[in-house]
Amino acid sequence: MKIKYINSNKYIIYIHNSYYSFRMDTFNDLLKKVFKILKKRYQIQLYSIFNIDCYIDNNYGIILNIKREYDPFSLYSKKTNIDVKYHHNSVFLYEIDDILLFKDYKYYIYNNKYYLKLDVNNISIFDNVNDILFDEEVFNIINNN
Repeated sequence: MKIKYINSNKYIIYIHNSYYSFRMDTFNDLLKKVFKILKKRYQIQLYSIFNIDCYIDNNYGIILNIKREYDPFSLYSKKTNIDVKYHHNSVFLYEIDDILLFKDYKYYIYNNKYYLKLDVNNISIFDNVNDILFDEEVFNIINNN
């Protein structure tokens, strides 16, 4: 599990299949672990409103895009409100530095950076990845290349 701190109200959590395979019946347990880590590492106030976009890719795993909204009522009432939106069959693009190492793979160029679209057969190159794109930006890249 990798956590990318954007600001005190936004976090991106990368969870590889080797750590957790997405299942609806165990997802709440995963969220409890994630919030426990966020509270410990970043001292976030859990009595808030959380909007979570859960991007699910069968090759990589899941990415949680967590946005926290401060809500004085939640703090006063000691309630946590979590709204999860699931994006099944998401497509992830992987940012790499050197396209020559991956010239045999399907790649895209966007903002002077190289991105690969990987499948289960070539996910092993994940160690050479700088960043992962996972939201609407992926569709813009794919459709404009």
